[in-house]
Amino acid sequence: MKSILLFTFLVVILLPFQSYAGWLITGRIIDREGNTIMKRYFIQNDEIKVEQYNLIYSCNLKTENIILVDPENLIYVKTNLKAYKAKVKELKLKRLNELLSLIPESQRTEYEKIYKVQMDQEVNLPEYKGDSLTIKATGDTVKLVGHKALKCIVSENGRKREELFYTNEVDISADLNMNVFLNYVYLLEPEDKTVVYRISDTYSDLVKNGLVLRRFIFEDGYRSEWQVNNIEEKNIAGYEFGIPDLCKEVTLDKWLTKEKDSDDKYYDDYE
Repeated sequence: MKSILLFTFLVVILLPFQSYAGWLITGRIIDREGNTIMKRYFIQNDEIKVEQYNLIYSCNLKTENIILVDPENLIYVKTNLKAYKAKVKELKLKRLNELLSLIPESQRTEYEKIYKVQMDQEVNLPEYKGDSLTIKATGDTVKLVGHKALKCIVSENGRKREELFYTNEVDISADLNMNVFLNYVYLLEPEDKTVVYRISDTYSDLVKNGLVLRRFIFEDGYRSEWQVNNIEEKNIAGYEFGIPDLCKEVTLDKWLTKEKDSDDKYYDDYE
């Protein structure tokens, strides 16, 4: 009887830690110029923080809250997905009105319609339509960070877009809905052009219950690379997804316009 009670007690005590254990994934990007950029992902219970030298952002995929941090200028902003999209559209519309004033009145309606469609596509990740994306497993396997990975070739309209190495020995899907997260990546990392096809069923069905450990990405005649260097399954402390210390809060307007004049230094309160 005592043994049963002891076992039940241990299960009750340990269960929360097991349920909320997350992931710390560390890797590196090698961009098209050959520069190496370190990057980390903290992932737990549909919260994710992405860290690199010039941008840190945290997203709660359930509440849609976002915290953006500029680690170089020690500033941050708290917002949410809806407000961020609305503010980006507002700024783009302001720019549109400035451009329309330079266009002959007879052509303004046509240009305004085209620009608004383009603006919506830049803010909202479009659904991938068609069957032009194909993924072919080569049959080759390698061992990366201790895990067996299968090599696949991703092509679109017959053109190779990337080579990826995927493992099903690491499954982060319980802690991260990747298709939802890609909407944030599309907004916050617009330089990543691969998001538009990673949202497709063809791509997401392959990787949804595993992890891509390495990618060689081909674009405009250049090659870039993403490689996972370390994977830790661990409980992520709540403060990792919170407001950073020693940073000054700014408005979303200020964040998006990044005004940098001598009369309004971001860091003057900390000098």
